[in-house]
Amino acid sequence: MTDQDRNKAWGFSLFCDDLRFEIGGKMSAMGLYQADMFLPNNLTFPVVIPKFCILVMYYEIRGALTDDVTLKITFGPENINLVEFPLLRKDIVAAQAAAPESIPEDVTPEDKERIYHSRFPVALSPFPIPSTGRLRVRAHYSDGSILKLGSMAVRQVSVEEFNKMIAGGSPRPS
Repeated sequence: MTDQDRNKAWGFSLFCDDLRFEIGGKMSAMGLYQADMFLPNNLTFPVVIPKFCILVMYYEIRGALTDDVTLKITFGPENINLVEFPLLRKDIVAAQAAAPESIPEDVTPEDKERIYHSRFPVALSPFPIPSTGRLRVRAHYSDGSILKLGSMAVRQVSVEEFNKMIAGGSPRPS
């Protein structure tokens, strides 16, 4: 992906406690995290969270890119690899070809722009957290470029601040 291609692919990630799949193709995200995951500072690392989920949403303009993509989820300054899965261009092209056309014939050419969209639900169960740090979701392209798809800090706060947050007080430590 060249610098000119930066506006041809984008995405984001939701970090939550659970993803639930529902009737009718719906999905619910339970316990959405805001910017950070807060843990009380009396915990000793490593900490194990029974279940942690990430919903990765990836978009690109159809036919605009030619590189394979590998989605990676890493943690901490050492970028410890937690999850990695390839999106081969041939598979993306096949998925695009299989998608039903739903735009009426009478729309203008600029309204016919097609977007390829994939969602990737990831469940880490259990999720061992080795230390404070940052959880990162990235799309790595075969040409070496990287697209940021979201991140979340894991931080420790005082026990008092943590208790205040879980009791429904301030959503962020002061």
